[in-house]
Formats: sequence, structure tokens, C-alpha cells
Amino acid sequence: MFIHALIWIFGLLLLGVTAGALYQKLGLRRDSKLHPPPGKLLDLGTHHLHMLEAGQGSPTIVLEAGLMSTMLSWSAIPRALAQSYRVVSYDRAGLGWSDLGPMPRTAERMVEELHILLERAAIPPPYVLVGHSFGGLTMPLFAARYPQQTAGMVLVDPVVPAEWNPPSEQDRKRAEIGATISRRAALLCRIGVIRFVAFLLRSGATKLASRLVRLISREAPAESGSVSSPWFWNLPAEERTMAAVFWVQEKFCRTIASQLENLPGSAMRVAELGNFCSKPVVILSAKSTPAKRREQHEAIARGLSQGRHVLAERSSHWIMQDQPDLVLAAIHEVAHAVPQPEAAAARANFSAR
Repeated sequence: MFIHALIWIFGLLLLGVTAGALYQKLGLRRDSKLHPPPGKLLDLGTHHLHMLEAGQGSPTIVLEAGLMSTMLSWSAIPRALAQSYRVVSYDRAGLGWSDLGPMPRTAERMVEELHILLERAAIPPPYVLVGHSFGGLTMPLFAARYPQQTAGMVLVDPVVPAEWNPPSEQDRKRAEIGATISRRAALLCRIGVIRFVAFLLRSGATKLASRLVRLISREAPAESGSVSSPWFWNLPAEERTMAAVFWVQEKFCRTIASQLENLPGSAMRVAELGNFCSKPVVILSAKSTPAKRREQHEAIARGLSQGRHVLAERSSHWIMQDQPDLVLAAIHEVAHAVPQPEAAAARANFSAR
């Protein structure tokens, strides 16, 4: 009798897993039809990256999104810039419409992939590098590695190396918990559980969805491991809408886990750079930014040969949503400082390759 019960339980579990995997597969197929990539997919040899290009002119503006974000986080910024410049926004590997990339997901690997992407797409330098949040680790690395191709930089409420080099005990634990939950979610994505939670949220069944989220996110801080997380609801509208498409995919969860696990190493690499850019650099701090991070923003700007710090008095972390004109003004400032002979030389060197 006991053996028969075990067989029935195992059979039901297997049936549930199979049904869930089919549900996930059909959902992915449906999403790809309903939400095709707005840009183009470029082959890097190991995987494809999604890139959207708009406008003409020089220098080229390259937009880098935050840790979990996609090109959608920039909202109307690319459209405004495209009136004067060529603008490139893209999804890092594993995010948005891009493929899962090679592991581990370190800042150095991301910079290398971005450079290959620009070359494959025949986007000539010089580049004005614009990074939001996590972009505070990738854009300085790009500038240090490719100084002749970098025209300057705008960092929008960026992460600073001191936060993670080394991380505080609290931050270390948060990153470890976040990576563990992400890997757990990656497994659940395979059998459609995360997609089902998203369906419940869209259907208004928030109580059941909340219970499932708390179960999946056990050990997470209460404010982040819930369906009412302020972090989620502060996302730009387009990004929040597409979370039900992007965040239910295994590639997303695996990518976030790896990025979190490699934050300290990425921060250490940037901290070693010192004066990472000799060109104009504008660092924007949000009003809501913790005082310690803002002090670091000011210190980094002072330490650069052409650095400048700006406080966004009416902004949350998403300055490009709250005060887009401030972000646009900083980009125009850096772009207008590019000497035309220098820009022409950078383009000529690129074309000669």
C-alpha cells in the first residue's frame, strides 16, 4: 500500500513538472510573438546581443542600464538624443531580448562584449558612455580599456566601487541571499512556476501570488521579497510592464545570480583603475541616494581631471525618469566638449581595422 502511494505521488509530481515545463515553453513562444525585439540581434560568436540604434552624428552615445534593467529603462532619453547624435542602447547578455551569455557575468566580460557588439554593428567611436546604477562599474572599465575610443562619460546615480570593495557584512549577505533566490527562481522558471506567479499578479490574485513570492524569496528582506516591493514599483513603466515577460525566464535569473556573486570582484577591478577617464565626466546623484554613496560620487568627481558632480534635487534613483532634462544636459555637455579633429581620428582608426 505504501509503495503504491509513493508511486502515485511520484507520478503526480512528474506529471506536474512535465505540464509546467510545457506551460513555460508555450509561454516563451507566445511572448516572442507578442513582444518581438525592437532592435536587432547581433551574433558575438558565443551568443546574440540585442541592440537598438537611432539617429546620426558624432559622437555616438552608448547607454548602459542598471543591474536588472534593459534598454527600456532609458524611456524617452534615446529619442531625444537621436535628434543630434547616433544613440546606441542594448541589453546585456541574459537580459531583455539578449541571449544568455558565457559565465561568470563579470564587469570585465560585459565590457568586452559591449566592445565586440559596437565593432560588429560598425558603430564608430568616439563614444560618450552613459551608465545608470550598475553602469558605474562597467563604463569606467570601458573607458580605461579603450581610452582612444572614449569621448567622455555620464554616470547616473552610479554604484561606486567602495560599496563592494570590500562589501559590508550586510551587503555581502544581501548579495548572497539575492544570488541564492535567483538560482532557486531559475530552476522554478523551467517548470513554469515563476510564470504562474506573474499570471496570478496580472489576474488580480495578489494574496496567493504574495504567498508564493514569500515562499520563493524566503530569507529575503521583507520589503524586497513581496509583490508590493517598492523597488519593483519604482521601475520605469515600460520596464515594469515587460517584467512579466523578461523576469519569468531562466536566463534572467541565472544572469542576476552571477552578476550579484561577482559584484565584489567587479568593484575591486574598478577600484584599481584610479583616474579611469581623462575626458569630461559628469556624475549625477539622486536626492534619495544615501549620504555615503553621494560623498563617494563627489570624491570620484574631484579625483578625475575633468570630473563634475551634480545633485538631482528632485530625483529618486531613476533620475532619467524624474529629471530627464538633467541627464540630457549632462550628455550634451560632454558631447559638445569633444574636439572634432580627435573625433575624426577615432573614426579613421576604427575604419582602418
